Amino acid sequence: MEKPPTYHESPLTVVVFGNSASVQSEPKNILLGEEKPIKISETSRIVPSEKEIEHHISVINMIDLHETSLNLPSADHKIGQLVNKIEINAFIFVVRLGQLTDADKMGLRWLQRVFGDKVLQSVMILFTYEREQECATLNDDMKKNSVLEQLLEKCGGRYHTCNKSMKDLSEMKQLITKIKLMFTKNQQQCYTGERQYIRKSENESG
Repeated sequence: MEKPPTYHESPLTVVVFGNSASVQSEPKNILLGEEKPIKISETSRIVPSEKEIEHHISVINMIDLHETSLNLPSADHKIGQLVNKIEINAFIFVVRLGQLTDADKMGLRWLQRVFGDKVLQSVMILFTYEREQECATLNDDMKKNSVLEQLLEKCGGRYHTCNKSMKDLSEMKQLITKIKLMFTKNQQQCYTGERQYIRKSENESG
């Protein structure tokens, strides 16, 4: 009898959010492709995009939505409804390395408001850069910038760095590996709407 697949063989669903200035949307972008930021009036376009990055990934692109919803109270509820029936494994918070904006600072507050406080246990910060030399200053930046330090602390110190073009397959594979590790440390819990978390059985096929 064939052994049921473990969660490692099941698709991973991730939500990507943050500022559009932190990413470069183009066909070679492995994680997001050339999708343009979605306006709140176009939330029907928020559908998972299927990817293969050494693992089957469903990507929900919410780039820029946290900024749009700040002045539209009904937006949070609308976004929550759209993902109500989706089991989410991770939330990727994209931030431009060395350019932490006021909107970035409010990004996690928005995420907590829409998805609940427990969502922070499933957040991975993705710092993007244009030149590799920028990565060398990250540790110094954290020591000098208390806001950045607090941001990382809220997310359990979890982060990854990649080029804002997101076309380096090695960097993307490392990101997925970190997400899978985070998922394991979270006892395989998925966010499943209504601000609830469920534990995904190892013998569940997905």
